[in-house]
Amino acid sequence: MGVFQIRNLVNEKVFVGSTMDLSAMFNRIRFQLYAGSHQNKALEADWKLLGTGKFEFMVLEEIIPREDPNYNYA
Repeated sequence: MGVFQIRNLVNEKVFVGSTMDLSAMFNRIRFQLYAGSHQNKALEADWKLLGTGKFEFMVLEEIIPREDPNYNYA
């Protein structure tokens, strides 16, 4: 879990988000972008125009799970 960004390497636009599961979120976003169903239409338009190789998926901060199984991360 943590905070992530998707950076457009051409125009330097950045999409920032957070999630409880970074790997699943990256897969979900890629799927949405390929399918044309992502909520951020500007990101989706750039993805279609420039192609997948012009974007960088990066973890900005990873949250290390606590030992307390009842801790609420939300």
